[in-house]
Amino acid sequence: MMKILTIRIYIIFSFFIIVSLSSFSQGLVENDLSTNQVLVKKWNDLKMSLDLRASSIYDTIDLDTVKGFLDDFSYNSPYPDSALWLDNQVFVNRGYAKSPISVGAATFDGLNEKGYPYDFFVSSTSSSSADSLTSKPINLLNYINNGSPVNYLVSDSLYFSFFYQPQGLGNAPDLDDSLVLEFIAPGISSWKHIWAKKGSSLGATDSSWNLVMVPIKDIQYFKKGFQFRFRNYATVSGNLDHWNIDYVYLNKFRTKADTIFEDVAFVYNTPSLLNTYSEMPWKHYTPSFMKTSLPDLLRNNNSLQKNVNFYYKVYDQLGTAISSSVVSSDNVLPFSQIGYYNYTATSLPVFPVLTDTSSYTFECVLSTNPDKHKKNDTVRHTQKFLNSYAYDDGSAETAFGLSTLNAQMAEKFTSTIADTLRCIDIYFNPLLTNANLYAFSLNVWNDNGGSPGTAIYTSDTVHRPMYAQAGQDQFTHYYLYPPLYLNASTFYIGFTQKTTQFLNVGVDKNTNTQDKMFYNVTGAWNNSPFTGSLMMHPVFGIADYYAGIDSPDSKNKNAISVYPNPANDKLYINLNSDNGSEKISYSIIDLYGRAVLENKFDRAEYIDISSLAEGVYFIRIVDGIQVSTNKFIKIN
Repeated sequence: MMKILTIRIYIIFSFFIIVSLSSFSQGLVENDLSTNQVLVKKWNDLKMSLDLRASSIYDTIDLDTVKGFLDDFSYNSPYPDSALWLDNQVFVNRGYAKSPISVGAATFDGLNEKGYPYDFFVSSTSSSSADSLTSKPINLLNYINNGSPVNYLVSDSLYFSFFYQPQGLGNAPDLDDSLVLEFIAPGISSWKHIWAKKGSSLGATDSSWNLVMVPIKDIQYFKKGFQFRFRNYATVSGNLDHWNIDYVYLNKFRTKADTIFEDVAFVYNTPSLLNTYSEMPWKHYTPSFMKTSLPDLLRNNNSLQKNVNFYYKVYDQLGTAISSSVVSSDNVLPFSQIGYYNYTATSLPVFPVLTDTSSYTFECVLSTNPDKHKKNDTVRHTQKFLNSYAYDDGSAETAFGLSTLNAQMAEKFTSTIADTLRCIDIYFNPLLTNANLYAFSLNVWNDNGGSPGTAIYTSDTVHRPMYAQAGQDQFTHYYLYPPLYLNASTFYIGFTQKTTQFLNVGVDKNTNTQDKMFYNVTGAWNNSPFTGSLMMHPVFGIADYYAGIDSPDSKNKNAISVYPNPANDKLYINLNSDNGSEKISYSIIDLYGRAVLENKFDRAEYIDISSLAEGVYFIRIVDGIQVSTNKFIKIN
């Protein structure tokens, strides 16, 4: 996969980018990401909570005879476990690795712990030191045996092991890139090189991992305060040059042949409970959309057959268990003999009546004894029923783009009932620089025998990519004006670009709806040549939900409302009361909680909102003792 130089938003580089990108293929191109929005969101959340994650206390870990130092990165945190590690840079996730040893892996790239490049300006062909993953100090001086301290000896057979995989579902590290292992201990002046691997690519159908076994025989490491660390060399201007590591394990009384782990583990998160979609509008759902069985991949990392029990629970959005099921035990043969074991849950729950805030968490648990690591025995999936259809899992591993003027991109959906399409949510990967250079018109097409047909909606004005940095792969709402009423039908959402620059729509590589992604650069529609799911969502619903206007039945005579909604340059206040003060004060607040307009005005006047950018806002109105907050949409 190619690398594209990631540059911060500086207009002086625009000409360079225009020239360089115009030379790319006129077909659909798969582009690398420049940031990691999961880490961006996590970092912003920590800043908001005044709880920035610092390095953990510099204490020393004693090796446990049974478990030792073991991390398989199966926890739900984008940062490494602070009980084991001192660094924050690597990305702990369940999306980039192919078929990990157990669910979750640690991914090395060219981004810092905030999710942004280490250096926006370096060449895309360069390779520099990037992420580090450093263990907390470990006691290799002595251990307790029969209640007494015993010094470590070479004969105690200390081995350090880990699995690694280049690229995974991300970007392949180049030959000049590498993954490095280093050791240090008190009295040693600098980190000692132990092992390294040059970059390479992973075949499209290759999901293999490589096991590294390192004996610790040098007595200079047999001290209290021994540490190891991984580092990668990568292009540090983007989310590039990925290495995945899994099952990092250090313990005594091991041998070179100690490559088998008494551990049965899940491999991936539990998938969507729906047949076709990862998410669908609550009003559109019927039980026929529910899967009749739910597959989960397991991996028996032992050399022996293991007897495993399975059960699941379903929780509502309040965390209350609404159903559970116990599945009788089954014998799971070792991965070395049969590969993955496909556990399939049956008798799935029937959901209660859904509302516009419905979500259910499906938890699947395995149980076997003995089991080396219990943390990888539980996986979950939260099934949402809100107002949109989606195929993706909400997290992007790559992006698709076109570089032809008037090129079109579309994604196919089938609605189950007649409803009003209010907006299209799109995740644009923040890759390029000056967003004012790019523009597109929003489109909805009908179906023409399995591909987009006639455009039944085209926006009157052009839109521009919005690279929101405040949330995980945050989607931007592009509103249809006026909204589009659709019968139950197959339709396509997308855009026509008014630029030769890549707009780069995010793509989820963990789900594949390749047959529902289309592009058009020559007048004819083609299916995507790449796997994945395009991150565009059609959003349906009543006007109240989007415009913040109460329905007629819910209005009272003293309510304060705003109109028109959406509004262009003037916003009027309908006070519905003569009991207020002569002057009314107001504050207009954006989605980030910032007051963008504040003032007072006469009751008969309007508010000039022409200076506001397109988007959704809240207006807080104070009329005497009456206070009201309304939501409105600003359009151009």
